[in-house]
Amino acid sequence: MKTKIFITLLTFLLLSCSDSENQQSEKTIQNEKNPNVKVVNPQQRSFTSTLHIIGNALPNKQVNIHAMEGGFLSDLKKDIGDKVQKGDVLAVLNNPELTRELEINKVAKQVAEANYLRFKKVIAKTPELTTLQEFEKVEATYLMANAKYKATANRDSLLTIRAPFSGVITTRNVELGALIQSGINSSNATALFEIMDMKIIRLTIALPETEVDNISKGMQAEISFTELPGEQFSAQVSRMANAIDNRTKTMQVQLDIPNRNGKIKAGMYANVAIQLQSTGDKISLPNEVLIAIKSEFFILQVKDGIVKRTLIKKGLSNTQFFEVLSNEITENSKIIIEGKAMVKAGMQVKAVN
Repeated sequence: MKTKIFITLLTFLLLSCSDSENQQSEKTIQNEKNPNVKVVNPQQRSFTSTLHIIGNALPNKQVNIHAMEGGFLSDLKKDIGDKVQKGDVLAVLNNPELTRELEINKVAKQVAEANYLRFKKVIAKTPELTTLQEFEKVEATYLMANAKYKATANRDSLLTIRAPFSGVITTRNVELGALIQSGINSSNATALFEIMDMKIIRLTIALPETEVDNISKGMQAEISFTELPGEQFSAQVSRMANAIDNRTKTMQVQLDIPNRNGKIKAGMYANVAIQLQSTGDKISLPNEVLIAIKSEFFILQVKDGIVKRTLIKKGLSNTQFFEVLSNEITENSKIIIEGKAMVKAGMQVKAVN
């Protein structure tokens, strides 16, 4: 009897141990399936950041000067490096055919004018000697001859090439005696000169798409050039394209720099530092939570125990935190900061603060 009781107790103890071991094993498996991840909650912060970017110095105005009337180059008044004022003569062309046409039209205009004045005097004093119809015909002939002469004279004036604005001749592409084609009539016409106005430099920067929302017109920038050691320039954001280039995913931004002494040359590269500041407090996260894939930014958040990968837009940042620009992220969101490498979207996890 005692032996039976002993065996019964022993069996009960063995079954209890087995259940305990099974429960412990299930807990271990469950913990392995649902790993612990450390999470943080976004917080409100105000940001100040400096954007460092490369800019390209461009002239305020730049144009290739073509002839608007064909001819051969008979006189060169200016050369590369010469400073010119608006209206200065740069070169003179000669077109013998046009010169002959001008002389013929000038004589025709003079003859028609004399005939018109004679008829006008006659009809005023003795109208019975002529008819109104004849007078109007003579008047029309004179007006046509006068218009033709003026048109030819205007074409002749175009043989004198003048500066369209004040600046510096940076390129001369022709020599004396060269036959010059009209830039109006020929798409392959050679430009005589290139002229630039560099009293103001348009510093152009290609702003990355991710920084577009952080820049506004009037922002102050500090500028330096490697070729001008010790020189520091200040300027404001003058113009913004307000459109993203689909090829480069950048937006053109321009800053005007006064260049009265001419130290800055067109084509120089500049180091630009623009002070950025957020407008009020923004939701922010530590830099460690950020996942960058190509030009996109993601974070991993835990929702109802499930990992979700969320595409966000990154705003201003400093050495520790960055602005989160996303409607999906709130101050109550649980963002994974440790354990990102162990999990993937859709996995069940246990969030630990």
